[in-house]
Formats: sequence, C-alpha cells, structure tokens
Amino acid sequence: MRDAARTRTALLDAAREVFLRDGYAAAATEEIVSVAGVTRGALYHHFADKRDLFRGVIERLQSEAESSLVPAEPVEDAWEGFTQAVLASLDAVYDPETRRLLLIEAPAVLGWAEVRETHRHSSLKAIERMLVTLDPETYEASPTRTSVLAHLLVAAVEEAMLCLAHSDDPVRDRPTVQGELLRLLETARGPARAEESTPQ
Repeated sequence: MRDAARTRTALLDAAREVFLRDGYAAAATEEIVSVAGVTRGALYHHFADKRDLFRGVIERLQSEAESSLVPAEPVEDAWEGFTQAVLASLDAVYDPETRRLLLIEAPAVLGWAEVRETHRHSSLKAIERMLVTLDPETYEASPTRTSVLAHLLVAAVEEAMLCLAHSDDPVRDRPTVQGELLRLLETARGPARAEESTPQ
C-alpha cells in the first residue's frame, strides 16, 4: 500500500510539472511516466487516462489553495476573516500553477462544473457559517436564503479570479478587480431583514 501511495504521488508530481510546462494538450503521458520513474502500466493502474490524471492534479491544487486561505491566526471578526480569504484568493492568481492549471486549463479540459465540484462544498459551508455569524436573526431563520447568497458570493470571487487569470496584465488590473469585488461583497455584510417580495 505504501508503494502504491508513493507511485501515485510520483505520478501526480510529475504530471503537475509536465502539465505546467507543456500545457494539457501538448503534455505526453510518455514524458510523465519518464519523469515519475514509473511504467505506463503503473500510470493506468492509478488513473484511467490523461484526463483523469489531470483531474488528480487539479484536486491536489484545490486542496492546497483551500489550505492557504485559512488565516494563520484566529480571526474574531467573521467578515474580516472572509475578506482576508478573498484577498488571498486574488493573490493566488499570481501563482503560475494556479493561474495556468487551475484557472485556465482546468475549465477548458474538465469543464467549470467539474472543476468546482470538489472545492465548492467546503467553501459554501464556510460562507454560510459566516453569514449566520454576521446576522443570526436573518440567516438562521432562512437556510435557503443563506445558501443562495453563499452561492452568489462564491461565484463573485471565482469570476474575479478568472478575470485576473485571463488578463494580459493582472498586476495592473488587480486594484480595479479587487475594489469592485469588495464593493459588491460589502452588500452582504449588513443586516438583510427586508421582507422578501412575494410574486403576484
């Protein structure tokens, strides 16, 4: 079992290197197994095909990205913690692996729905907890409303990251994207006790 785990890790490490260097389309499985120091049989024992291997790389990147968004020190203010996570998400766009593999290649290869399938559950739950902390009277009483707003907040952050990832100058565009994103998110900070309109 330890050998199997080491082989899988070696394949993911090698695939990450080759996918980043060559891009998904040009990456050759022969090169990946060579870099990993394993056989093609070992590759297909752990992964169905190149796409499945790429998905494994993306899942690892997502896990690492989520870990990096957790504040190093406890944050008493829930909104401050959320804001820090949002800014860290935008910082991640400058990382070549995150930008190329997670934000550009992954949606093209796997489809955006599949890319966000793994990480969205934990992200949504964390934001739902934050909303309840901010305004228990509103969000504890309406789980559906809380879930909808959490989805919208996650989508806003994701779109901001994609905007920067596809920019020809993300450093130049960062202040504008960040400012507009935080202004948009700020609307979720205050109490939201207005009665929901009922369709006539």
